Amino acid sequence: MIVDEATKMQLARDIALTLAKKQRISFASDFHAFAEGKHLVLAGVSFENFSKGPNTRRSDGDVVAHAIVMALAAATNTGDIDDWFPDKGETGVKSIEYLPEMRKRLIEPNNLLLGIVDVTILCGEQPRMKKRIPEMQHNIAEGLGMSLEQVHVKVSSMDGQDEIANLEGIEARVLVSLWEGL
Repeated sequence: MIVDEATKMQLARDIALTLAKKQRISFASDFHAFAEGKHLVLAGVSFENFSKGPNTRRSDGDVVAHAIVMALAAATNTGDIDDWFPDKGETGVKSIEYLPEMRKRLIEPNNLLLGIVDVTILCGEQPRMKKRIPEMQHNIAEGLGMSLEQVHVKVSSMDGQDEIANLEGIEARVLVSLWEGL
């Protein structure tokens, strides 16, 4: 069968349009103010040598895990973190445990295929987190059932006079891409 160039181009456009309709991309962020004497946890990794942590009651305040949950919920138009994990008065929640729950309750039942999870952690000069990035990437990949190559974590210190640069808080920004029906 010989296919002319116009037919090839139309077929390529049809395939691209079909794939574009199947792809979901979402961005989310989470910020928590710091409090002295609180414990800092990011993507399930504990930073014991840092004297401040998120000022939260219910959970460990893991801004990375929270932002991933919100990005996945947004990509599928299924609410936000409070819809998926409503406050039931519990304390001591380990937020990294939300990720396998999202895999079991959202990703697998809806036959979603995760493309990437890209995380940027915004924090002042301390704590130095770069050495712990592989652990964070591992925890995210394991929790969501994806390969390490699909997870990227980076840290940026904020220069300036805002609450992040002054170590008054921490923020995680997350971009996720996923595919449905493939």
